[in-house]
Amino acid sequence: MKVLSVNVSLPQDFEFEGQTIRTAIFKRPVSGAVALGQTHLAGDGQANLAVHGGIHKAVYAYSHDHYGWWAKTLGRDDLSCGQFGENLTIAGMDEKEISIGDRLRIGSTLLAVTGPRIPCAKLGYRFNDKTMPGKFTEAARPGCYFRVIESGTIEAGNPVDLLPGSPDNVSIKEMYLAYCKPRSSAAVSILEQALLLPDLDPAFVPNIKKRLRASGSE
Repeated sequence: MKVLSVNVSLPQDFEFEGQTIRTAIFKRPVSGAVALGQTHLAGDGQANLAVHGGIHKAVYAYSHDHYGWWAKTLGRDDLSCGQFGENLTIAGMDEKEISIGDRLRIGSTLLAVTGPRIPCAKLGYRFNDKTMPGKFTEAARPGCYFRVIESGTIEAGNPVDLLPGSPDNVSIKEMYLAYCKPRSSAAVSILEQALLLPDLDPAFVPNIKKRLRASGSE
């Protein structure tokens, strides 16, 4: 794996269908080494800290391998790095091969995988298409969030070294599919396993428990 682009944006106001929206989803590539602290990259921010950013969502990465599929699916030829609001656009990243609790060494930083990205309405603003969150959910190509274990710097061109965690960890792909469609016994089992993972973003816990209660397993 390799970092193709480091992307940042501070919150800004954006007009969408007659409404003024404040968002930081319009990430743009930056050059050179970018400092990463415990909660964000230098020059980056989030508009709604209740659901974005923080220790367990300090960095969001998306696979550049998905870009061609999206360009074909959406009929667009203008997709550029940062299009999905990601901080890191990474070549070779596969959600089936990365699990919650895995570590990634990038530049002088060390990151821990905390969970998949669940889309919100602001993804629709970025694409000027309010149906985009639904399309993103169905595509099951979510990317993933990280918390920072060791601060440092990251820049385009850095190799990404995957340090696998426990074999009992749940892959990002498995977690995402089970979370979005929790009705099968297999999905329930995955969600129950996810609750045991110490690196899981705590924000998932109440929603997972709600899904398990609805399925009758809690």
